[in-house]
Amino acid sequence: MRLWLRGRSLPVRVLLYAALAALAFVLAAGVGAVGALALRGDLAVLLKGSQARPTDDQGAARSGAAGDPADPKTDAEGTASGAASGAAQGTEGADAGEKAGEETAFVHAATGANSRGDYTYLDHPRINGDPDAVVLAQPSPGRGGQAGAAYGHNVGVWYEPTKERWAIFNQDLAAVPAGSAFEVVVPPAGLGFVHRTALPNTVGNATYLDNLLTNGEPGTEVSVTQNWNPGGGNGVYNDHPVGVLYDEDVERWLVYNEDDSRMPEGAAFNVAVSGAAEPAR
Repeated sequence: MRLWLRGRSLPVRVLLYAALAALAFVLAAGVGAVGALALRGDLAVLLKGSQARPTDDQGAARSGAAGDPADPKTDAEGTASGAASGAAQGTEGADAGEKAGEETAFVHAATGANSRGDYTYLDHPRINGDPDAVVLAQPSPGRGGQAGAAYGHNVGVWYEPTKERWAIFNQDLAAVPAGSAFEVVVPPAGLGFVHRTALPNTVGNATYLDNLLTNGEPGTEVSVTQNWNPGGGNGVYNDHPVGVLYDEDVERWLVYNEDDSRMPEGAAFNVAVSGAAEPAR
C-alpha cells in the first residue's frame, strides 16, 4: 500500500489522505453515537426507577427549620401493606355512601396494626386514594378535657402515596401511642382548601389566608390542621401549636404559631370553614 501511494502524484496522495481521514471521522462518530444511545438507555432505566419516590421510602427532606436533619419517614419504621392497614383501622362511621357535598366526621383509634413510628394510617372511603382531600385532625379530648395538652404532641396529617392513605403524625417524630384517639373531619366540597406559606403571605409567626371563603368574613368559623405534604410530595415540618385569628385591618384570617416561633416557608395547612355561605361561582 505504501509503495502504491509513493507512486502517486502529490495531489492524488493529498486527496487520498483527506478521504481516509474523513472516513475515520465518520466511523468514530458512528461508534460514539451508538455508545451515547446505549448510555442514554441505561440512564433512562435508572431515571425511570427513581421517578416513583414514595414518601414512606425516600426519607424526604425535613425542611421545616434551618439545620433540621433529613426526614425520618422511612422503611426503618416499618410499613404496613394497604390491606393490613385497612383491616384494623379502628375508625368509626366509615360509610361508603357519604358524599363529597356532606361533612364527614369520625374517630380514629391508633393501634399496633395501623401505626408506624410517628404516624398512624387512616382508612375511610371519603379520603382513601385522594391526595387532594382536605383532612383535619386533632387528638380527642383526654380526661382533662384539653385535647392538645393531654396528648402532649403537635400533630399534622400527611398523604402516603404508595399506600394511598392519609395518616396523622406527630410533628416531633415521637411514636404514636397505641390507644390514642383522634377526631377527624373532612369538610364538604367547596368549604375547604389548602394554604401554603410563602414570603408574600408570611410575617413573623403568622401566615395570611387569601381565599373567597375567608376574606372579609370575620364571623365565619375557621379550622386548620397542618398538612405535611399537599398532593403527596415532599413536606415541611412546623412543630408548634397553631391557632387562627382575624385581622380586621386587612380583613384577612391568619394562621399563627402560638408560641411566637417563626412560621417556616413552605409549610401548609388544610383549612375548613363553616358558618359562611359558599361563594357564588
